[in-house]
Amino acid sequence: MTPTTLADFLHLSHRPDLGIVAARWTRPAESGELRAGYQAMLHYAASCGSCNRWLIDSRRRLQVDAQDVHWLTTEFYPTLRRHLHEHVYLAFLIAPYQADHVQDDTLPPLPYTHGDYCSLNQFIDEGEAVRWLTSRS
Repeated sequence: MTPTTLADFLHLSHRPDLGIVAARWTRPAESGELRAGYQAMLHYAASCGSCNRWLIDSRRRLQVDAQDVHWLTTEFYPTLRRHLHEHVYLAFLIAPYQADHVQDDTLPPLPYTHGDYCSLNQFIDEGEAVRWLTSRS
């Protein structure tokens, strides 16, 4: 699958050898861009076959707005199985300084699973994120 860039804020690529879609935010994104970016990730993953492992590099993004977190957890994540026909694993790569700012008491501790459609975890080290993703079935 050919890598693609969505506007100037998101770069998508596929690692067929690992079965991973890599989504790299290239700058802070506004709410509309964030939502468009996640929709683009979904369409990209659906077009590359069995791509249920996502590496989401958020190191260049700032904190996500609470309304966007709500949208992700209540609207976006539940659509994953319907579109990809399997459980999706999302590994979020964050910068060390972001680890102190991602605490959200409304969400369960990581790693956690949303229904039967996705599991999430976050990492500071990309190698650890890839190892976690490739250990998922």
